[in-house]
Amino acid sequence: MADPTSAAIADPLEASPPAERVNYATGVLLDAEDFRDEQTYHRSRLARALQALVGFGTVAGLRVTPPEATDTELELHVEPGVAIDPRGRLIEISEPWCIRIARWFNAQATPGLRAAIHRAPRVSVPVAVVVDVFLAALSCGRAKTPSFASGPFDALDAVVPARIAETASLELVPRTEGGPDPIPSPRNFWPDATATNEARLQAVLDSWVSGTVATSTDGALDPLAEHVAGRNTAAVLLARVTIPVTLAAVSPPEARPVLDMTARVSVDNSLRPFVFMPGKWLGRGFTARPLVQP
Repeated sequence: MADPTSAAIADPLEASPPAERVNYATGVLLDAEDFRDEQTYHRSRLARALQALVGFGTVAGLRVTPPEATDTELELHVEPGVAIDPRGRLIEISEPWCIRIARWFNAQATPGLRAAIHRAPRVSVPVAVVVDVFLAALSCGRAKTPSFASGPFDALDAVVPARIAETASLELVPRTEGGPDPIPSPRNFWPDATATNEARLQAVLDSWVSGTVATSTDGALDPLAEHVAGRNTAAVLLARVTIPVTLAAVSPPEARPVLDMTARVSVDNSLRPFVFMPGKWLGRGFTARPLVQP
């Protein structure tokens, strides 16, 4: 995951900046803001192109695999890969990451765990806590370099991050939707390859306001079906995880679910949005594995 010692930095792309280039001319004095605007312009144009041309979701890799049967920590593994988020930003994980479900579970409050309880036949085990794995873009300051102090300060030893690392964060989001209806999953409204020309044209003409454009005053994206209220609406769903637990159907409110170590944690990779280019040249074979494990 992201280096916990690094400081998170706000991404200018989240403010939906206008497409304005810096105008250079002889004699014009440039400051740090001008160079930031230059970076933001090129990043935002690339992101807008990816968002409009390709869409969002997993591009390559990022398979989520369940813990081994003998793993008491219940390590959930996320393989390296690349995704595009709904803002058009590239998110890359260059090495395997893991989430220790047992530690995450122990750190959660009892009411939160109980709210995410689902029972058969909604899940494949008698009782389970259901969570979704979301991937999100994260900008972190790296290293330090001397600078002038900013704000109402007078310091000779001020420092700022020397680099801004474009990294990622993983989050387990409990699914608290009760009732008989299925847990919300991503939906793709784009026409398939066999759609009529009229259907394709309709999609092109109407897709600009499909929910992947920030419409609120604070620049936040409209939530999609898979997003949970109060969570990051620019995060990309990777997998749905079923964590077997024990909890009586009739139990006092303070009763806490207990991990059922006799049953396997299940991971469903089939729900995620993904980007598939039919003409893509991979150049090597691959081994297909089940989308739902174990």
